[in-house]
Amino acid sequence: MAKIGIDFGTSFTTMSYVDKQGLATPIRVYGKEKIPTMLYFPEDGGELLIGEAAYNKYQDCMDAETSEVADLILGGIITGLKRDMSRNGAVATPKGNMSYVSVIALFLKYLKKYAEDNVFEGECITDVCMTYPVAFDWQTEKKEILKEAAEQAGFKHVKLLKESVAALMGYENSHEIKNEGVLVYDFGGGTFDVAYVMFDHIGEQYILPPIGDGECGGQNIDFALYENWDKKVKTQKSRHISMFDDEVFLPVLKSNCVKQKEKMSNGSFGPEFLPLPPAGSVFVKLGALSRQEWDDIVEPWVDKTIQKTNQMLQEIEHHNATCSNKLRVDKVILIGGSSRLPMVYEKLKDICPVEPTRVPEVDVAVANGAAIFINKDEVREQTCYCIECGYKMTNKQRFCMICGKSNLRYNHCFDDI
Repeated sequence: MAKIGIDFGTSFTTMSYVDKQGLATPIRVYGKEKIPTMLYFPEDGGELLIGEAAYNKYQDCMDAETSEVADLILGGIITGLKRDMSRNGAVATPKGNMSYVSVIALFLKYLKKYAEDNVFEGECITDVCMTYPVAFDWQTEKKEILKEAAEQAGFKHVKLLKESVAALMGYENSHEIKNEGVLVYDFGGGTFDVAYVMFDHIGEQYILPPIGDGECGGQNIDFALYENWDKKVKTQKSRHISMFDDEVFLPVLKSNCVKQKEKMSNGSFGPEFLPLPPAGSVFVKLGALSRQEWDDIVEPWVDKTIQKTNQMLQEIEHHNATCSNKLRVDKVILIGGSSRLPMVYEKLKDICPVEPTRVPEVDVAVANGAAIFINKDEVREQTCYCIECGYKMTNKQRFCMICGKSNLRYNHCFDDI
């Protein structure tokens, strides 16, 4: 009975399994850990493309001889599923409108089949753990959509787990943690979460409720960079990047902006030679952004994450002021592609009691944690404390015997919907 964990991301998706040695291991699709969360429905009804093959259609848009051809291609590219999904909304495809459940199911079915053929030697994958951002706790229909899509994709047993909690489990998988308090800063493509866990001397855990922002991620920075470029193109060429006013040309946003963001995050501030549609008939040389311009683009979004991180640190201080079991921050680990931004490190260093740590599992910790979780038969009984009054109890107790409040215990975040 094969089981996997899937971190369904805004820009990229990762998946992992637990190998024969009991270690969480990323599943690489055609050699890559990160799979673009994209599908392409051809206008002519041809083969559905998923992942990297769908992403490559952006280049076809850039190479299109006319804007009409580019529009036909763009009309078949489906992205932004995680942020946009809803019960009332629909995904427009050349085949007609489809529900978000149906489209996400096609994507997950592709991942399932690839893992079965290339990792499990044809064995059917029956169980999956799907991760979700904290914000989905207030958007419960999105959790329902994820679960239904996984079931429609052919998974018989589906569990859901918060991304921040999964990241903790994924980090713990490859690092022995005892008698330490760990803060997880998870800045992804479309969302941000921050979580805290205290590990005691035997590795048992006490977790505070995670805090998140479902509208803050690397994509926001991509859009801000695109807007900066668009203004410069308008000044130089009296036109927008797109052939049409008030339209974002996705190939530039999803390819050029993302690549330039990665370069600047690594300190490379060279000029950008930007091809404009159709078929790159016009090339615009955009001068290199200054450090100040780049900081102005990045800072508003990084500051949103710092505000949430400060909120978690204040929760820890409040706990220590009101409860007998004291919490510490001994490690701050950075998870998610957007956590690579140098500004993230610098701002966290200013507010945290210890310097942040960049970990090798930056892109796959969440999927690793999901794989570990789905392979646990059950959560063992452990000692924990009521988050309301600090009374010592066990995770098997639903309500605190002292204050009577619902027991928001350390493993409350692990509960299925």
